[in-house]
Amino acid sequence: MGTTKAKWRGGILNFYDGSTFETVFGAAPVMFYDDFLGPDIVIPASGSVVSGCRWSKKIIGAAPPTVAGVDDTTNGVIQCALTNADQKQDAALHMNDCLTFSIAQGAIFEARIKLATLPTGNGVASWGLWGAWGDGGSAYRVGFTAEGNGAILCESDDNATDTSAASGVTVLNTDYKIYRIDCTVQTDIKFYINGEGVATSTTFANAASAANSKSQPHVGMYKASGTGVGTIEVDYVRIWQNRS
Repeated sequence: MGTTKAKWRGGILNFYDGSTFETVFGAAPVMFYDDFLGPDIVIPASGSVVSGCRWSKKIIGAAPPTVAGVDDTTNGVIQCALTNADQKQDAALHMNDCLTFSIAQGAIFEARIKLATLPTGNGVASWGLWGAWGDGGSAYRVGFTAEGNGAILCESDDNATDTSAASGVTVLNTDYKIYRIDCTVQTDIKFYINGEGVATSTTFANAASAANSKSQPHVGMYKASGTGVGTIEVDYVRIWQNRS
């Protein structure tokens, strides 16, 4: 455990771990944090949400792929996993398309993520802020992806302009890393891995309207077809933003 430090980001005071660069508190008007602690490891299906549960799972595929908490895992972990069945599959953790966060209000998304099984074939791992769920990806989103391997990409899509760039980081299946997306300036969204800016030579300008910039956290695995596999594990999710 490192020393807790403080830094201003976009006019908001953030406290963070000086060794891992995990944000431990963002003094913003709107704050969300889930460390996935406790025995409630069963995630309800999207469309059949359960009162008191913040999350739902979007499952496509007859094999089926899975989204569930991993029992007795230190710090709490949710796992989304494809199978090797030759079929379209989606295993996504999201908020049942309840879009309560806003890219236009400077939302900052942070998550500690491990690709426990690196994507193969058509397998795609994705995490970040999405609008309503869509097959193969929301029409409105900002996030990280790994497509068929451990090379991490950064992406912003406002349903008119889809900007994608390599982060320059390639992970192993043993690597937990802290991923942050900073939408403080909507026309210049920033991406960070373990506190370091990535894809810095690319300008991620997102022009989604106030209505279309509404979003939800998303972590998941997807494949359009084929026998590809992949498993993503999320240790925590934090989001903080201005109220207006």
